[in-house]
Formats: sequence, structure tokens, C-alpha cells
Amino acid sequence: MERPKLNLEKVLNLLERKGIGKRKQASTIAEILDIQYKSAKQKLDEKRGITYQEVKRIFSFFNESLDDRRNYNGLFIVNDIHIRCNVEVSNEDVEVKEPGINYAYKSKNFYIINPTSSKIHKDMKKVKKMDLLPAPKIAILDNDNEILELMQSVSNRYGIDGQAFQTAASLSEAIDSESYDGYVIDWLLDYDQNSEEVIKKIRSTDEKVPIILLTGQLNQHEQEIGETIVKYGVELVEKPTRVFILSSILLANLFY
Repeated sequence: MERPKLNLEKVLNLLERKGIGKRKQASTIAEILDIQYKSAKQKLDEKRGITYQEVKRIFSFFNESLDDRRNYNGLFIVNDIHIRCNVEVSNEDVEVKEPGINYAYKSKNFYIINPTSSKIHKDMKKVKKMDLLPAPKIAILDNDNEILELMQSVSNRYGIDGQAFQTAASLSEAIDSESYDGYVIDWLLDYDQNSEEVIKKIRSTDEKVPIILLTGQLNQHEQEIGETIVKYGVELVEKPTRVFILSSILLANLFY
């Protein structure tokens, strides 16, 4: 779904939950955003876009959290592949695992279902129902084709849909119409261009999405990179990229 429509859907769902009927929605939005009624009506009619900052103001007005990334309660794991899912489990304790049946145990806030493991956990429950969700999608920006191929390979290995971009312009264009669960971005691109502008654009649309910054030039650009970390809340991974470290960061941000 395109981002403007996604923002509108969030707002409409919130207004419905708060019991605000269609006739009062435009006036409510106008009051919250301090805009004219006509402008608010155009936003609700999809004639004008609703920005992330406006969505944030509306949710804040109703004391509601905008962080809806965790729309799942389970992880289905087969070897290295992770799949987000929603599960229902039985209340009965499990003493012996039956073949052909999925079992789940609670780890922090998630049910973990791992059919490739023979281990029995003390709080293991039989899975009654399981709905698998689409793979999280990340954007990977690097002007080195070999690095892009490596990043996509790592993503696929762990159940992540990695989309590759070789220029900041191509990623910037994609951000206008695509929604990503995370970003892996190289600091230094072609012609000594750095990636700060595209990082700035990402943060203007989403304050919480994880951004992993790759760099092999920390010694030469330490101050600029340090300022970017503070300003935009990115996570730094130095090149040459250590696959296990990078994959662990991706798993922590996208699944756990």
C-alpha cells in the first residue's frame, strides 16, 4: 500500500475506534492539526496527503501509540529462516511431542515455533492455529554490486525481502511509493557523495524505522558519521561487513 493511503488508513481506523462518526471527522482533524475544514476534508477524501508528522500529532492528541510494528505474536523458524506469524496455543502442558504437530514456547513477548528442534521446553504448548505473515522488506543502498548481492543473500537466508539500490536517487524515488521495515545504507556513494540526504528523507517519513549504516571510511569521516548517528539514530556497522554481526542486527530489529 502507498504511504499516503497507509497514513490515511491509520487515521480513519483511529477515529472509528474513538467513536467519531464520518460527519465529525473532518472538523476533528481540522481542530487537531490547526488547519481549515476544507483542507482536512481534502485529506480524508485523498485529495491531499497526510504526512507521518500529521499522523503522529493526531495519535498524540488521543494519547495513542503510533508504533504498530509488532502486529504479530509468534516466530516460525526453520533452520535460519524466520517468519512472522500469529498463533493460538492450547493451555495444556506438553510432555511428549507428537509427529506432525507444531509446538510453541514463550520467549519474551513471542511464541517461538521451531519444528526443526527436538528440544522440549517446560512451558511448551501445542499450536492450535497459525497464520503466517509476509516477510519484512528492507531497502539496501550500496554502489558496490558485490556488496548488494551479499546483502540480498544474507536477507534471503533469514527470511527477509531485500531490495537493492545502487544510487541514492533510485532509493529516494522508491521511498515515495514503498514502505520498508528497515534500511541498510552505505555511507559513501559515487563521486564522494554521502547518504545523509536519503537518511534525512527516511527519517522525515518514519522516525522509528531501523537504519543500519555501513562504512569503511570511519577514520576519514568520523565527525560526519558521528553527527549522523546522533541526528538520525542510525546503527553503525563497519566494513568489511561481518555477516554474522549484520544478520544478528537485522534479526533483532525485524523480528525480535
